[in-house]
Amino acid sequence: MAGYPKKDKNGTYYFVLEAGTDSYGKRKRIKRRGFKKISEAKGAMAELMLEIQKGNLVFENKLSVGDYLEYWLENYAVTNLKPKTFAEYKKIIKTHLHPSLGHIPLRELKPIELQNYYREKLQSLSAQTVTHHHRVLSKALNDAIDWEFINKNVTKGAKPPKPVKQEMKTLNVEQLNELLKIAKEKTPVYFPVIYAAAHTGMRKSELMGLSWDNVDFATGKVYIRQTITEANGKYFFNTIPKNEKPRGVRLTLELSKLLQRLKAESDHRDEILGASFNPHNLVFCNTKGSIMAPSEITRALKRCLSAANLPDIRFHDLRHSHATILLKENVHPKIVSARLGHSKIQVTMDTYSHLTDSIEGIAVDHLNGLLE
Repeated sequence: MAGYPKKDKNGTYYFVLEAGTDSYGKRKRIKRRGFKKISEAKGAMAELMLEIQKGNLVFENKLSVGDYLEYWLENYAVTNLKPKTFAEYKKIIKTHLHPSLGHIPLRELKPIELQNYYREKLQSLSAQTVTHHHRVLSKALNDAIDWEFINKNVTKGAKPPKPVKQEMKTLNVEQLNELLKIAKEKTPVYFPVIYAAAHTGMRKSELMGLSWDNVDFATGKVYIRQTITEANGKYFFNTIPKNEKPRGVRLTLELSKLLQRLKAESDHRDEILGASFNPHNLVFCNTKGSIMAPSEITRALKRCLSAANLPDIRFHDLRHSHATILLKENVHPKIVSARLGHSKIQVTMDTYSHLTDSIEGIAVDHLNGLLE
């Protein structure tokens, strides 16, 4: 049994292990990627050799889809994916893919079986979710080809459903002010995070992860250096890369006042209860000083919308409302793009392309007042 580590084009290391031949006489070659150091690649290769010698690695036809997906989770996903992504993939496999397809021999999996799976899942899941299942399985089977478990990826022959683009719903200025008025009365705990979303256009995960260390009252900005996301009941802190500049979002005057009041309350609690009350030093936390659950934030918003007799929107639509209001006020799209944290201005233009006629109308109104 021979193996050799090499350096990849992106600067990481990989190894290829020659593991004999299978029952068809085909050479078995196992490849693993994504190691930061050559020593890590050598160590992983040695461990794999030991597993093969012990007979713990299955190559033959009897390997099922379920067994392979378990193997893929343990030998690729857990070390190469972000913790939240791994948790999501694991849930998809354990809850959906394994129960429905796990019994099928890996080499006998057919596109028609995937097509039947998609049809079955569409009875209870959205097209977007089912398409995500397709992507997870496709990635896992691509790795199965690299590891020479199979010769082709059958997901390429299956046709996942086309996700229906969700209609963007927004509130206008009057509706947004009414929502914030009701939120202050109905849900004082969640009012600040709803208010901040309307005034900044920040994502829910960005607001959940905002800490007092990243609020600068002197410059009137908050800086986004981390987000908090949730998967399978677990919270994940996602920090931006060290070489990446944090996005700064300028505060409105009223939001700055609100945050200053919250900071004073936070400091007062620290004096009485100690730093253990809000161990992550979060700007927005629940009554126990813990991370605000995304579902609770959404429920609070829905209660306020109902009480105010306003259209039913998602929390993310507060971000869309923020951007729409700015664009309709003729704020330059580049400024809006930077405020929202879009990677390119084209993302902003594509997302809000439906406003083109409205914005052009505003521009013409300005011209009417300037040109004779």
